[in-house]
Amino acid sequence: MSAKIRIVSDLHVGHKASVIDRLDALAPLAEGVDWLILNGDTLELKYGDLDVAHYDAQREKQRFEQEIAKWDCKVSVITGNHDPEISELHSLTLLDGKVFVTHGDGLFPNIAPWSSNVDNLEKHASIIDPDATGITEQDLHDYLALHKQVTIRAHKDDKKYNPTLWGKLKIFLHQTWPPTTPFRILKAWSEVPDRAASLTERFGLAPKFIVVGHTHNPGIWTRGKQRVINLGSYFPWPGALCIEIEDKTLNVRRVRKRQNAIEIGRTVASFKL
Repeated sequence: MSAKIRIVSDLHVGHKASVIDRLDALAPLAEGVDWLILNGDTLELKYGDLDVAHYDAQREKQRFEQEIAKWDCKVSVITGNHDPEISELHSLTLLDGKVFVTHGDGLFPNIAPWSSNVDNLEKHASIIDPDATGITEQDLHDYLALHKQVTIRAHKDDKKYNPTLWGKLKIFLHQTWPPTTPFRILKAWSEVPDRAASLTERFGLAPKFIVVGHTHNPGIWTRGKQRVINLGSYFPWPGALCIEIEDKTLNVRRVRKRQNAIEIGRTVASFKL
């Protein structure tokens, strides 16, 4: 019997909006599989150098590493824009190139075009050539690594977090202004499938399946002979999916998520590899 692989994305442990605030609540994701792939934004590590009350990013990273060491499966952790230094793994190619997995921040030259911090991101994004191409895995690795560097540089320009009520109010106003934000979110959602297909083509890949997260918009789209699958997030809305690969079959399954409770739900799509 072939190994069973599970892929999940955007847990955002440590984020106030995540349904997961206890690391041991992640254990069900590792149950019954041989290999678990965490596809970016697993932890909130970008706040590691900010004065956030009660949150020490490096301590949380150590606790996370201790937790996954208990799991009875192989665990691969891909970087996201909220945890750009959690590993040196920016993508994975599986099953002789049939499945390509990356967080999704590398699809956008300005990382997160819907973000309240987009001006800051764009200021540093000049180090990325949006039309870059390559023919080796190292070319792709280097390209995706630049997106992490932009995130890190932009974050260093962020103002210190103010945990007072006024500080939280300012963050809320900043995140909800301008009123065009919902339209920028919808635009980014609509662009993901084409951007994902373009990225793999530019770097000489031809996967049947491209797996991303990042925009928190779960779904499956077809572009030519490729299927682009977004796994959503562990925020309360809009939802989350996971992928399970076993016996030359790729299954997309719902994830039921409640506060510190995760359950792998029904299969919503099944494909032969």
